[in-house]
Amino acid sequence: MIKQIISETFTYMWRNKKNRLVMVLCLGAVLLHSLVLLPNRPGHDEVDITKLERQMEANKQTFEDQLEKGLTVPTFFTGTSAYEVARNEYVNQRELLTTLKNGDVRRYLETPYRPLDDENEDEQEEAFSIQGYDKEWYFLNQKTEYYLTKAEPLTFHMVHERTSLQQLHLFMIGKGPYVLLLILLFMISDVITKDRALRTQKAGVPINWFGYLLAQSLTALGFVTLFFTALFSIFILLNGLLYGFGSFAMPVGMIGEAGTTYLAPTLTTMEIGAFLLKSVPYLVLLMYGFTRLNTLFSLIIKHDIVTFIVSVFILLFPQLYYSAGTEKLLGVPMSFYPQSYYAFGDVITHRLAFPYDRGLLVLVMTLVIIEILNYTATKLIKRQAYVR
Repeated sequence: MIKQIISETFTYMWRNKKNRLVMVLCLGAVLLHSLVLLPNRPGHDEVDITKLERQMEANKQTFEDQLEKGLTVPTFFTGTSAYEVARNEYVNQRELLTTLKNGDVRRYLETPYRPLDDENEDEQEEAFSIQGYDKEWYFLNQKTEYYLTKAEPLTFHMVHERTSLQQLHLFMIGKGPYVLLLILLFMISDVITKDRALRTQKAGVPINWFGYLLAQSLTALGFVTLFFTALFSIFILLNGLLYGFGSFAMPVGMIGEAGTTYLAPTLTTMEIGAFLLKSVPYLVLLMYGFTRLNTLFSLIIKHDIVTFIVSVFILLFPQLYYSAGTEKLLGVPMSFYPQSYYAFGDVITHRLAFPYDRGLLVLVMTLVIIEILNYTATKLIKRQAYVR
């Protein structure tokens, strides 16, 4: 009977038009990101060679004109001249351009000069970015030290964080967990409620009500997990072929412990492999928790759209009260609330001062409570009363 439930639920989710639409849109988003958005998004301090060459020509023309006119003497007020400024700028730009054209990444990192860019478009776009680029800018010095001394081979794509593993990390420390959970909730929102339209076929199913719903929930979760696995595999392969796969030893930003009570926490790094490994338990627990929460709401509300809306409200509820300075809610420390760990990327990297192990324990205890509520709901809302 269990095999029949799994087969039926899996087939339903595969044939569901809204699920197919979501899968196509997600695949399109992956292709759009790797093929269009990422190559056109400049990394931090990344140099546009075409613009650099134009600036070089302008500076060369400026200092040659000043030299021809004999205006090379520094002024009294500034201590310099237009000739000297333009010539120094030209020399620095020529050195940087030579480094870029030779593909010497380490020399590029060791060259302190970067051309000034008055455009701030990237900073304005960060507010709408799903990935956490802005969170990593503070760790450039620590990462540069690794690139100069340990990274082999070193590429420009690695420095500008375009490799597959780096993109996954940026996704997880940004709004990625919320995106994944929203997709999960949308795809499973009608898995339980669909049985209400098939009551003549479901009223006499020879399996207990709680076990039947649990089998449906786990199958739905398994389907979405397979979809996410396939989607991430396609992204890693496509992005890796274009920009490199990266190394599990690459550094990512992490807040270290303060040396003393009076010193601010230090900026340090952890290996990207360790970060991704620590992300897996949180992602599994959250996906399972929201799947079973969807089951509970489906039993009580009995309508897929309303169930989805309520589940999304639970997911986004922390946005109503949480801020960087929030330490307690109703007198209880925030570290004891499961919603504090939705952004688990910040927990793993210590940007949120919540213990990693405590987060796993809180989520496990939450799952136990959700299962108890599901069991109680199946005793109060019988199969016949739900489907008829």
